[in-house]
Amino acid sequence: MLSRAGRDLATAGRAVKLAPLPRVAAEPAVGLPAGHPVAIVAAVLTPLVPLKALDAAKRRVAPALAPVERRLLAIAMFEDVLAALAGTAGLAQPLVVSPDREVWRRADALGCRVVEEREPGADGLNASLGRAAAEAAQGDGLLVVAADLPLATPAGLAKVVAAAGRAPVVVVPSHDGDGSNLLAWRDRAAFRPAFGPGSAARHLAEPGAVRLDEPGLALDVDTPADLRAAAALVEPDSVTGRRLRDLRLTARLEQHG
Repeated sequence: MLSRAGRDLATAGRAVKLAPLPRVAAEPAVGLPAGHPVAIVAAVLTPLVPLKALDAAKRRVAPALAPVERRLLAIAMFEDVLAALAGTAGLAQPLVVSPDREVWRRADALGCRVVEEREPGADGLNASLGRAAAEAAQGDGLLVVAADLPLATPAGLAKVVAAAGRAPVVVVPSHDGDGSNLLAWRDRAAFRPAFGPGSAARHLAEPGAVRLDEPGLALDVDTPADLRAAAALVEPDSVTGRRLRDLRLTARLEQHG
């Protein structure tokens, strides 16, 4: 007989297919540096959402979560990110980049296209993102979005879309300032992803790049401390909020403080 977590894993994919994403002009950008060009370009961005193999997902929260719970958490955050993207104007149909067939099936059920990530590690991810960019609609810009952002909202994402109307590259750093949680790139033909340790600095070194600090997009979940912080702020009715509650993780996270 399946455990509660096993039953959740077997049924978590029964999600409602996301509605088609609207293609509309971006709102005026906010928070750009003084002296930056003010011309606004109507940017329609194709989201690229990378998610590693579920067996390898969230290993740094292993002291607090069992393997099946880590898989469920990764899936829950992924679905919350896709839901936030679906509610954001100015975005095309997402492309999910992953080596995991379960992720492919789930992405297809949620109305996304899929690109296979063929090689592990940062170099493999960057190559796979390059292939995904080639499959984006002609003329579309790109928006790489981490799959582990349980606090992502359409309002926060709209700020990134708006900033991409004024700047060729927009970077939302992770809360530690090292990684790139979101990367908007208006010129698809010039796309040069440089993910891996220190990616925020590399992306911000691109000509015309701007930094956008948005608290709900900065908190990626890699450690028990990250998960505790997210658990205190996540919407109770989100997929992640329900998963944390169903698995009774709050007390366990406190024990690993």
